[in-house]
Amino acid sequence: MTSWTISLQEAGQRLDLFLVERLKPISRSMIQKTIKSGQTTVNKKVAMVHRFLKEGDVIECTEIRSTQKAPERPLEPMSTKPGPIPTVIAETADWIVIDKPVGLLVHADSVHHESTLVDWLLARHPEIIKVGEDPVRPGIIHRLDREVSGLMILAKTQAAYDAFRVQFRERIIKKRYLALVHGVIARDEGEIKFRIARSATEARMAARPTNEGAGRAAWTHYHVLERFKGATLVELDILSGRTHQIRAHLHAFGTPIMGDTLYARKKTDRNVTPPRLMLQSILLQFQDPVTHEEKVFSLASDPAFTALINEFRVS
Repeated sequence: MTSWTISLQEAGQRLDLFLVERLKPISRSMIQKTIKSGQTTVNKKVAMVHRFLKEGDVIECTEIRSTQKAPERPLEPMSTKPGPIPTVIAETADWIVIDKPVGLLVHADSVHHESTLVDWLLARHPEIIKVGEDPVRPGIIHRLDREVSGLMILAKTQAAYDAFRVQFRERIIKKRYLALVHGVIARDEGEIKFRIARSATEARMAARPTNEGAGRAAWTHYHVLERFKGATLVELDILSGRTHQIRAHLHAFGTPIMGDTLYARKKTDRNVTPPRLMLQSILLQFQDPVTHEEKVFSLASDPAFTALINEFRVS
């Protein structure tokens, strides 16, 4: 059992944030679970996660064993290999909407060693380090793969983070993607509802039939914009946010995304080598967590799409 008595200088802090600072590298989500389960008390009583502490409060906490490994490198920008820089589309005191470029990793992992979106975010707003549930991903509400570009929203405050998590869970936030795929999709629009699970044989996700119990339910709606010989330009709305959902769904659908080396088909109707993964987040819609105003942001397609489409139209 570990205990702390709150000093005058520490008064006013929120209980979970106070413990995050003192129990590194335990994640905020793990700390919040121990508070909710009654393993952490204030003045011998079960407390709310968001309780604001007062001078003289006595916090008692049972030992928490982290299920996460500590970050292999600090969160501060430290890489000697700079990564691409995002473009700020809009910003308030509570959130930032960016256009993430291809090649920018959202947060640190054990494979890549260039600077990340989190590095950029903390260099710009160091106070965001306390926002979120995971110290490795402060301010990050959703992710785009390293090879995918387009719109993302980042939280600058815990209140905004919590509100956006609710909006994602209740499907208030809408995301739309543009993709150029191998093969011709016959129907003008439709649904892909394969379940998403980790592949047992490869380092990627796998799409499973909906009647199988393995994996998690995933739902992608597609709308065909234009067809070419051996290729289709399509818009996609996702109603769930599984890892590699669009890439795994389109691969299982028989129309893998052009430029995707992980979810690739051995034989394709077009022998093309795109300069990038042909997937882009082009629309983001949400409610401002403070004003509740509807916000909609959209992007024009990346020039790589235009170049390939023009080539397909004349061939």
